[in-house]
Amino acid sequence: MVSGEPPLAQSSNVQLLGHIPGTAAGMNFKGNYAYVTGWAGVTVLDIANPEQPKLAGALPLPHFENEDVDLCGNTLIVVNDREAEDLGSVLYVVSIANPTTPTIQAVLPLGLTGSGRGSGHIANFVKSDCTQLWVDGGDHVEVVDLTIPSAPRSLGKFESAASLSPDFKVSHDTELDRTTNTIFNVGGGGAAAYKLTSNPLAPKLLGTTGTAGRNPSPYNDFILHNSQRRGNTLLVTEEDYIDTSETPPGGCRGQGKFETWDLSRLSKGTIAPVDTWETELNGMFTSGAVDSKAPVTVNCSSHWFDAKSGVAAVGWYEQGVRFLDYRTPGDIKQVGYYIPAAGSTWAAYWSPTDKSGQVVYTADAYRGVDVLKIKDGGLTGKKVKAPVRDEWLGSTSDSTFQPHPTFGFVCPVLARL
Repeated sequence: MVSGEPPLAQSSNVQLLGHIPGTAAGMNFKGNYAYVTGWAGVTVLDIANPEQPKLAGALPLPHFENEDVDLCGNTLIVVNDREAEDLGSVLYVVSIANPTTPTIQAVLPLGLTGSGRGSGHIANFVKSDCTQLWVDGGDHVEVVDLTIPSAPRSLGKFESAASLSPDFKVSHDTELDRTTNTIFNVGGGGAAAYKLTSNPLAPKLLGTTGTAGRNPSPYNDFILHNSQRRGNTLLVTEEDYIDTSETPPGGCRGQGKFETWDLSRLSKGTIAPVDTWETELNGMFTSGAVDSKAPVTVNCSSHWFDAKSGVAAVGWYEQGVRFLDYRTPGDIKQVGYYIPAAGSTWAAYWSPTDKSGQVVYTADAYRGVDVLKIKDGGLTGKKVKAPVRDEWLGSTSDSTFQPHPTFGFVCPVLARL
């Protein structure tokens, strides 16, 4: 079903194929099914026909958020965020042995110390045999043993190098690169690469982004949010939706970025910055500064992304989906965009059942799931620029800033003489 409400903006190579109403924060896939998490629980979509997903099942579950839902084998993990400090976080172990009828196998309370910032925001498998999880969101990473899915056990916590920031000590997400069995952990302290050891609470640190990735820095104004390894490039989103140094905090005053980092010297312990990309809003009022503070009201940070064949589909909250060509890591280019009306796009995912490599699913907190198609998967390499809406600048008019065909964008210069 296609939503009747037209988007705020879309590039000519992107079209909306369908829309499943609801609320969505994360998504993962197995076979011909997509498992969508939102504030109402887990929704199962049949994606055998990638362009026309259909509702196939659901598991109502009272929980908060669980953005990056992970699964391994027949086990799907949903984690409820902590309510305060180190209290309230709960991990749900869900069986998807029957793909359309998810069932809860076990419930594991996390933390419970009542001190410090507890884990619980996101849980990810770190072993390909599905026996171990890292749970992020706190000042330490909590390790959970899932050797017996019906009897999960917390093994304790360790301090990740990715959490070591003087301004925001937290780890946020973990990704297992199955091609090398390297684990990438990201957070307020940047990105850190690990290998597991025989001691689950003492993984071997391979390298970090160092001071360049540590909040505060031009590459990390809040947290490095999530990552994916593609060859010798680590793709990262920097989230900056709450900038407490600004008055008032939040909005786009510290909009996050999409970033490329070089992994060619990881054996020497180094992960080095290469390039960043920000939406058209950033730089409008600061002559293109790397980390501008655009005085606008919309929530527009980069968020969850998925990368395939050199193009990343990036959820950018109220600025929709941005398709970024990273094939030249030092020159990230926008090759498509889709900005829905009344939406907040938390994530975007390439459909694993679409053999043409053109279909993308969004997880939208306000809308549910949008089904998009980008011509040729965005691989034409043609650079495009999205318009800037008046309402993003605090205006109530219905017009938009559109580039002049000759001179491009003309922006006001805010300066005192």
